[in-house]
Amino acid sequence: MKRILIALTIAAVALLSCEKYEDGKPSKNVRSQFSSMYPSARDVEWEPDYGNWKVSFETGTVPNVKEHEAWYDVNGNWIRTETDIFQNELPQAVKDALAASEYASPYLQIDDVDFVETPDGDLYQVDVKVAGVEVSLDVTASGVITLSSLGL
Repeated sequence: MKRILIALTIAAVALLSCEKYEDGKPSKNVRSQFSSMYPSARDVEWEPDYGNWKVSFETGTVPNVKEHEAWYDVNGNWIRTETDIFQNELPQAVKDALAASEYASPYLQIDDVDFVETPDGDLYQVDVKVAGVEVSLDVTASGVITLSSLGL
């Protein structure tokens, strides 16, 4: 009898603590869209992000491994993908635009660079520090710079 009570208690706790989806991951539509876009993804980790799903994953092989983060809405619609890149992978037009921008100075320090793909087009998100102040810039491949609408 004691074993039955313990088993029922464990089952009740498990049912009450269940996440929205049975396996603790996004819906089948979201996972299906991700799998079709990134069939070679590995080290996949899902987490909820302000009503959407963010997935962190890797592609490529050593020494060319790339780290990515992609966002999907709850229906499986792709929002964007950010891929970590090295500063030397920026197109020359982007480097030239940064060097000629109001942010250029002897104190300009590039902290992080991401290649960002969206349904509306691609861009480079460049996080810079200018005299100790962190600014995130969106730069098109042709070198047009705007303050980032994607945030840091």
